[in-house]
Amino acid sequence: MSEAPARATKAPWWVLAMFSLSTLIAFTWASLGSESVVGTSPQSAYFAEGYAFNVVDWLGTIALVLLQCAALAGLFTRQHWGRPVATIASGFWVVTVLTVLFATAGPGFVAIGLVGVAAAALVWWGLHRRWDPGVETTFTRNHPSAPRYIVGLAAVGTALGIVWLGWLFLYLAPLLFRLYPGFGAASWYWIATFGFLFSLPLWVVQGLALVGLLRKRDWGVVMAVITCLLWVMSIVGLPFGIAGLFVLWRWRHPAIRPQVSGAPA
Repeated sequence: MSEAPARATKAPWWVLAMFSLSTLIAFTWASLGSESVVGTSPQSAYFAEGYAFNVVDWLGTIALVLLQCAALAGLFTRQHWGRPVATIASGFWVVTVLTVLFATAGPGFVAIGLVGVAAAALVWWGLHRRWDPGVETTFTRNHPSAPRYIVGLAAVGTALGIVWLGWLFLYLAPLLFRLYPGFGAASWYWIATFGFLFSLPLWVVQGLALVGLLRKRDWGVVMAVITCLLWVMSIVGLPFGIAGLFVLWRWRHPAIRPQVSGAPA
């Protein structure tokens, strides 16, 4: 029976408040993205292309939601993996802001961008200034390495990001230019770039899961859970995601499934 790792020190209340706000914003963003998925017309001659574009970008927003939720839960319950996950999650505040700036470049969004960058820097300072995780890792003799299936699933998901990049720039953008040449090739490649940036959390989360598991870091286990949930929500990868969650449950890693209470709070 595995022992629960010692609890980390409390996160500052203002850090919890900022992650509560970021989680709410991410949920709102994902809700707006779901409208584009539902609104894709099946009668369109290129329904498959439009649906794939909207679904993958929507999964990017879902990855962001799950990451923000994991960070908030880890910090609030004082889990030892809360700080690295929160550091990664707040890093996406910068990436998201830069994506919006890339798409609009308006002066109002520049101001919002500066606020987002400053908020991420403030959170990083708050998390790393005084923090005792309680334990560095729970990879032990009983849990020497991650199951091969989970590592493989994360590797496949990361590789699909490269496939997606090629599909956007080598197929979709040229296709749109042939259909609507009046807009110019630059406009369609701009949209392809915009689409890739919004899908970025989907690929980064899976890549981090792969790196974290190979390096035997507990935050990698948390990322692996998110990866399996993303496979489930993709519908196409539903059986693979469910199988991954089952393997993780059977693995009984203390980072996500402690059995006995650890050190007192």
